Amino acid sequence: MKHLLPLLLMASSAAALELPATKPQKGTIHRWISLPGNFAAWQQVDLKARVAGYIEKIAVDKGDVVTAGQQLIGIEVPELKADLIGHNAEVAAAEVEVKRLHEARAKSPDLILPQAVDDAEAKLAIAKAGLERTNALIDLAQIKAPFAGTITDRRVDPGAFAAAGGDTLLQLTDASTLRLQVPVIEVETVYLKPGLQVEAKVDALAGSIVIGTLSRLTGVLDPATRTLLIEADIKNTDGKLRPGMFATARIAVEQHEDATIIPIAGLVQEKANSFVFKHIDGKAVKTAVKPGFNDGVNVEVPELKANDVILLPGSTPLTDKQDVTVK
Repeated sequence: MKHLLPLLLMASSAAALELPATKPQKGTIHRWISLPGNFAAWQQVDLKARVAGYIEKIAVDKGDVVTAGQQLIGIEVPELKADLIGHNAEVAAAEVEVKRLHEARAKSPDLILPQAVDDAEAKLAIAKAGLERTNALIDLAQIKAPFAGTITDRRVDPGAFAAAGGDTLLQLTDASTLRLQVPVIEVETVYLKPGLQVEAKVDALAGSIVIGTLSRLTGVLDPATRTLLIEADIKNTDGKLRPGMFATARIAVEQHEDATIIPIAGLVQEKANSFVFKHIDGKAVKTAVKPGFNDGVNVEVPELKANDVILLPGSTPLTDKQDVTVK
């Protein structure tokens, strides 16, 4: 029997499961909601002709990156060219007449009436106004980029006729910053406010996580879906994100400060019930708890005390009163 006792003790020791453990910590924990969303361009515009004419030249194509103010399309308007010649001639003639009258009046004030000078100056002003208007229309025929971005569509070729305000000629998109648009279910809308942290997992980029802040709320719910559309601004510095991509958005809608938290591996779920295993006298003691916020890394467990030793079984099966040693 004396020889069996050491063997029994060794067997008992070998039977004890070894697990990591922790003590509850105090900290801030958030409640997150996860919802599908998609990325939209920061700004996008369909460029159309502002005056009717024929496409003379197109300086860009799909995918080209352009700067603000860069000329994209030149439209030829024959009538404006004729008007420009006519108005230039009118201005030149009016200037000659005004100069002549001023010189004549300076030499012979009694021969030139002030009204004649006023009339000539009025005609010059009218001629200059006509010239300015024609130049403005010619400038309108040059389609320029209203902001920096990428040409995402081109629907016209040189020689085609473009009607004023007619079909779209080019589409320009600014994706330097993207709008992450997320429809939020009605019950969660009361917690929303600008400034909340938003994380977005992008499957198209191998599950990469991008971070932004809630920037704006539309203010009204969609009556069909009972959701509120929100937007978070996401910087797109490297250009990998593209408008139209889908994402899974996580929004930190609530937070508890000075909360009692443990790693999520310490919480055991059995149907609708939650438990932790305390390490007491070398055994795992199953203890029912009512967890609070769970952020996917830590979980809030208000019932725990600072000196409790909580086992972290994770997916390891564990039973009440089972022998356990702490790593």
